[in-house]
Order: sequence, then C-alpha cells, then structure tokens
Amino acid sequence: MRTVMVPALRPGELTLSPAEAHHLARVLRAGVGDVVRLVDGGGHEAEAVVLTTHPDAVTVRVAAVRAFAPPPGRRVLLGQPRPALIEEALTLGTELGMTELWVCRAAWSHPGEVRTDRLERVLDSALKQCGRTDRPALRAFGGLASALDALPGGVRFLAAPGAPRARSYPPVTEATLAVGPEGGWSPQEQAELVGAGFAPLGLAAAILRAPTAVAAGLAALAISDS
Repeated sequence: MRTVMVPALRPGELTLSPAEAHHLARVLRAGVGDVVRLVDGGGHEAEAVVLTTHPDAVTVRVAAVRAFAPPPGRRVLLGQPRPALIEEALTLGTELGMTELWVCRAAWSHPGEVRTDRLERVLDSALKQCGRTDRPALRAFGGLASALDALPGGVRFLAAPGAPRARSYPPVTEATLAVGPEGGWSPQEQAELVGAGFAPLGLAAAILRAPTAVAAGLAALAISDS
C-alpha cells in the first residue's frame, strides 16, 4: 500500500502537502477512490481514501487512527563520514529500529557541513519504504565533546574493530552505539568515549564501513528486544 507522510493525523478530511501530493498523484499515480496509508512520524498510522487529485493538491478522508507504543531508544552517535555514507547509515538505521542519529565532527571526519535538509528527505523516504510509524530524530554536533555533554543515560557501546564480540546482550530500554568515520575515531576520541562509559564492542571479524557497522550494531541490539 502506498505510504504518505503527514504532519499530524486525525479522522476526517485532510489536504496533503504539495510535495506529498505531487509524489502520490504524479509518481505513484494514485487516483480517486484509492486507499493509501498515512503516517505522521509520531507513532500513528491510518488508512485513507483519496477524494480529489489535482496538480500538487490531493485531499483524502482519514479513517480511524491507530497509535503504537514507542520503540526502545536506540541512538547512534556517528563520526561524520562522507555524505553518501551518512545517508546510507540513516537509511539502514531507520530500517533496523534506530530512534536517533547524532552526527558529530570527528578528527578524521570528511570535510564539509552536514546537510540536514537533505538528510530529512532521505529519512522520510526511508520511513515510508520500511513501514515504520515513528520518525527517528536527527541532530548534528560540532564535535564529539559537545555530543557527549548532551548524551542522556542508558548503556553505551563503541564499535571497535578487534574488540571482543558479545555473546549476548541484556535487555535494555535505551542504548547508544558510537560508530567512527572512515579511519575510525582517533586515539584521543576513543579514550574520551571509553571515559564516558562506552564499552568497546566487536561487530564482525572484518573491518566494517560506517553504515555496515550501524546496521550490525543495531541488529545485535535488536536481539535483546526479542
């Protein structure tokens, strides 16, 4: 079923944003009478019937709205890699239950600023593709120290090639996984992370790219939720 993002869900008639209307009518070719799925990124979804379709303007009738319990907190602290790798990490993380992506400048980060506007669009696309109703949060930090200062509680893991791999993970309600950029965290940054309570954790026998490490770490933590 076609999925559409809306700012808020309520029963009754609803006019879609121009961008979502254009995508639904022009790209997905939905017509009057078609049923679509609406999500608001806040844990709500509903089915809706298309009432009208005009260029960049679509109205729908929303049926009963369903609410879902929030997922366990799964935060990824990512040392800024190349832009394409941030987007890949965001997409994979969204599919695997990530609830927050914090991107920070690291000693060996790719130069340039984080394009949060671009990442927001990637996030919306990933959310609709994988069927989630809750939208991961995005934050960007100028450096690791500022990110660590803002970090709330919960267990903390540092993706570290060569570190022991956990045989099991205890059930946790909130966890943060730190993944470095290309080249990893610098020795000083690794010391800062360990000093902040991050336990080094091996995710595979091979050295993983940042997006793969994000996916592997989140998949491993998902075992504790089952």
